[in-house]
Amino acid sequence: MKFRILSLLLLAPLFLMGIDEDAGTTGLTFFKVNYSARAAAMGNAYTGLSNDASAVFFNPAGLVQLSRMEATVTYMSYLDGINCGSMAYAYPLDEKTTFAVFSKVLSATEDKTLVDEYGQYGGTDGSFGFSDIIFGVSVARYLLDMLDMGINVKYLRESIDGHTATAAAIDVGIMHQTTSKNLKVGIALRNIGQQLSYYTSEEYEENLPTIATVGFNLHPKDNLYLTADIYKPLNYDYTGRIGMEFQPLPLLALRAGYKTNAKDWQGGSDDALSGMSFGLGFDLSEYKIKLDYAVVSYGDLGYVNQITLNYIF
Repeated sequence: MKFRILSLLLLAPLFLMGIDEDAGTTGLTFFKVNYSARAAAMGNAYTGLSNDASAVFFNPAGLVQLSRMEATVTYMSYLDGINCGSMAYAYPLDEKTTFAVFSKVLSATEDKTLVDEYGQYGGTDGSFGFSDIIFGVSVARYLLDMLDMGINVKYLRESIDGHTATAAAIDVGIMHQTTSKNLKVGIALRNIGQQLSYYTSEEYEENLPTIATVGFNLHPKDNLYLTADIYKPLNYDYTGRIGMEFQPLPLLALRAGYKTNAKDWQGGSDDALSGMSFGLGFDLSEYKIKLDYAVVSYGDLGYVNQITLNYIF
């Protein structure tokens, strides 16, 4: 029987190549996948920007930038029929402190395939289920004129074919306003934690997918953001990410991004777009709503679509 599921604070040169962000042998590996159509369209180069409620998934220190309550909901149609979603609600307590709550879910179901002793196909036998869920709370605090800090505390639960493991983890982030008013630097360390329960009674412990990122946000004009991230899963290679957001009209934003690990998804007819992402944002201020859409190319594996709805209170 077999089945298939696709599966600190560092400074380093930006132009490094690496591995697929979703690959690796750590447990709970899908917790590395974040959902935000705006960030996805910008290549997930979001650590130095993070100026909306989705900051909880990238750099919680960015929450200090919010001046009003904000709720965000995202749906992502991932590869191989995997469905994902997230929500976050951020509440600025005052000019220096912001609280947030958030959740992420991922689920997939497929048929179990039977094989005989010779490796020949033997039909199917029921279905195979896989799911991840995260619940968390955040607090972000202004520390100095040039420094904000944020922290997430979260509970993680993964279920694979009826076997469940749980973990507790924290994310820590800082946001630094440089001496240039147009440049911010963000640093985040995510998924630092400990497994609480195990898939089997043998208590085989899985390593959490700890990730360090450093991000740069250049904001030379009111309608333009240029972003770049260094992304480093611990024990794996670096990758670089770049993103752009241009707002030609008050109600419209155009976005694009690229990840340097595009070669991990090459090998077919869609190689030219591998690693690239594109998106649109619509600012419907009259209704206190922002709507974002993104499409991300994974080369021969296909395309991933995300849509996010933000409500500004």
